[in-house]
Amino acid sequence: MKKYGFLLTCACLLCWSSPAWAVQVHGDSEGYLVHQMGHLFFIAALLFLLYVLVKRPPGLGKPWRQLKISLTLFLLWNIDTTIVHWLASRLPDDAFLLAGGSLLDDRLFLPLAGPWLFYYLGSFDHLLCVPASWFLILSLRGFCREAADRQNQARIQVP
Repeated sequence: MKKYGFLLTCACLLCWSSPAWAVQVHGDSEGYLVHQMGHLFFIAALLFLLYVLVKRPPGLGKPWRQLKISLTLFLLWNIDTTIVHWLASRLPDDAFLLAGGSLLDDRLFLPLAGPWLFYYLGSFDHLLCVPASWFLILSLRGFCREAADRQNQARIQVP
C-alpha cells in the first residue's frame, strides 16, 4: 500500500509542476567570472589527472581506460563550454528576437560562419558531457567489480 501512495504522490507532483527551462543566468560580471574560473580550474584538474594516469598508471584494466576516456571527454566539454560562454558574452544585441511569453518563442539570429558557427555547434555540449558521464559510470562500476572480486578472493584464501 505504501508503494502505491508513493507513486500517487509522484504522479501528483508531476502533474502540478511548472516548466523548468535549462537556462542558467549568472547575473553580474562577478558571477560570469567565477563561473569561467570554475571551468578553468576543472580543466587544470583534468589535465593533472590525465597526466598522472598516463605517466604513472595505477592499473591497465578496462575501468582505467574508461576513466581516461571519461576524463578526456570532460576536458573537451570544459574547453568547449568555456569558449561558448566567452562567445555568448560577445553576442550582438540584434542577435536576439525576444518574443516574450516563453523561451520557446525567442529566437537567435546569427550568421552561420566563423565563430558563430562554433557558438551554435558548441552549444550542443551535452554531446560531450553525457558520454563522459556514461564512461565515468562504467569505470566506477568496473572498479566496484574488481574490488568485490578481490574481497571474494581474500575470503576464499582465508583458512
